[in-house]
Amino acid sequence: MNQPEIITSQDRWDAVSRELAGVAEFSVDTESNSMHAYRGRICLVQLSWNSSICLLDPLAVSDLSSLGSLLGNSTITKLMHGADYDLRCFFREYGFETKGLFDTEVCARFCGMVAPNLAATLLTYLEVDIPKSRRLQRSNWALRPLTGEAREYAASDVMHLAPLAGEFRRRLGALGRMDWVQEEFARMERAGTQATEPVGPAYLRVKGSDRLDPQQLAVLSALFELRESEAERVDVPPYRVMGNDTLLHLAREPHSALEEAPGMPPQLVRRSGNRIRAEIQRALRGPGVERPVSPRRNQPPSKSAQRRIQALKLWRTEKGAELGLDPSLLWPAASLERLARDPSRWADEGEAVDNADVRAWQRREFAWELREVLHSAVSDFPP
Repeated sequence: MNQPEIITSQDRWDAVSRELAGVAEFSVDTESNSMHAYRGRICLVQLSWNSSICLLDPLAVSDLSSLGSLLGNSTITKLMHGADYDLRCFFREYGFETKGLFDTEVCARFCGMVAPNLAATLLTYLEVDIPKSRRLQRSNWALRPLTGEAREYAASDVMHLAPLAGEFRRRLGALGRMDWVQEEFARMERAGTQATEPVGPAYLRVKGSDRLDPQQLAVLSALFELRESEAERVDVPPYRVMGNDTLLHLAREPHSALEEAPGMPPQLVRRSGNRIRAEIQRALRGPGVERPVSPRRNQPPSKSAQRRIQALKLWRTEKGAELGLDPSLLWPAASLERLARDPSRWADEGEAVDNADVRAWQRREFAWELREVLHSAVSDFPP
């Protein structure tokens, strides 16, 4: 393939953005340096339309407001594959909302693919084989100049999306599922502007922290904060300072030698060993940390509720097999659990338009069937 144009000047980008404003659709993807910086950022924006492809360099072009206007213009379709992360990045870094999304990964799922990465999807539906490089996928996209290999890899993410979208429009139209995916696109657009930060202290989400006693949790908390500050100082992701296994080992064995901790970088011991030891000792002298008691979401289900959830999930599994779809697409598991525990919630789960979990297309296509399954599993369920 010809090397795609790299846009590094404001004038050139302004000209390209004016051209894009007149098209019906364009393909877009991004590359970031999230595996190489404390706060990753978008380092490249790949764009394809008609027979053109360009790589916009946001590290060189200062005014990207026209990109925001293009993304937010709902009359122009934005073709993307696995857009969740890109949408959040556009909003987090620039405040750009995306409208008019058409996500080919979602389409592939609704055509029956279970693991629809871009390479597999293109090979399955277009018989197109694109470059696959884990090294480039994980590389630092903030580095310049971009190699020819990197440019080809980046361009391949967008150059085939238009014919792929056309193929999915044909297939999903024949299956009667276009309105299903359109609703999924709209949900993704909204989710792209919403915060996704988990609730509660971050150190409590370290796998294995639930088995630590209060004093060990205090050590973990201190080391977690030290890792964050060090990662920010040297501008690397926290896991590259110390991995979670290292944190947990030191929390469990606070008197052990730092050098013996699994995965402990020797250079960190040389540079910050005294600080790490001081933080451990401070945490040991201080009060322990009690893990917040999370309210039990649910009591153990009764035997009748267990029978109902088995019946509901069996229906979903069999329906998924009948339609050639991942059963999880047909109805949310959380909703099935709530119905099994309390069938009187049917109006909230199967009819309410404001239910955050259940899609309108799911209610429209499957609510009546699901209600029949629930009816047969509950002797006093209202007719």
